[in-house]
Amino acid sequence: MSAEKKPEVVDLSQYKRARADAEQQTRAKAKVDAKAAREPLLGRRPKAGLILGLLILVLAAVVLLPRLL
Repeated sequence: MSAEKKPEVVDLSQYKRARADAEQQTRAKAKVDAKAAREPLLGRRPKAGLILGLLILVLAAVVLLPRLL
């Protein structure tokens, strides 16, 4: 080695800490993105389940009532 260049001591814990922080941020962002991408089965309407239930009852009545009479 030359007299001008001295060996540098590298602290690997800084790199490990930075990598762990970056992974944690990536995971947090992925979790937020996944939560935002999920949509309820019946959409965003709060009464969609009630409407669907009523529709099924009406269709069942249309099919079953003529058979009973």
